[in-house]
Amino acid sequence: MKGYKLFREKNGVLYPLYVDVTEAIPIGVWLKAKAGKLAEDGKHVKSKLGNLAYRPGWHLNDDAPYVEHIYSRGKDGKKYMKKGTVWAEVEYRGKNLQELADSMGKQPRDKCLRYAPDGYYRYKTTAQMRGSWVICGEMRVNRVLSDEEVKTICRKIGLEPLEKLA
Repeated sequence: MKGYKLFREKNGVLYPLYVDVTEAIPIGVWLKAKAGKLAEDGKHVKSKLGNLAYRPGWHLNDDAPYVEHIYSRGKDGKKYMKKGTVWAEVEYRGKNLQELADSMGKQPRDKCLRYAPDGYYRYKTTAQMRGSWVICGEMRVNRVLSDEEVKTICRKIGLEPLEKLA
């Protein structure tokens, strides 16, 4: 299945945004998701931003290269894509674990990938986000998208992507 993932790019190499930020992400290779290092409380994962909720798996969109909750604020007060980030077209595969995720009630849905790392499910990680992430256990980056491709894909479904800071 096709999706879109936001990465940091440095010298033509892709890296995750917040967890395991020094681990280069190759293009054209199927990658199993790995859980980041747990924080001392055992409930969160260590990240570039500080401790985040523990939800192991690749987080991506399946309908458009678009997020509105990951941004930098410009001097003009507008939201912009974070500096050094790019969108990539990715593929993900595996068993649909949504029924399992929904059946867990108050248990954290992130347990799905601990039980079946070859699957995927949807999860809304923050109220500020549009829709929900696809969280999957396996992904392959196909290619980095140009800014024009991002605009075209987003506009086809009525979204206006964040601009890059000049």
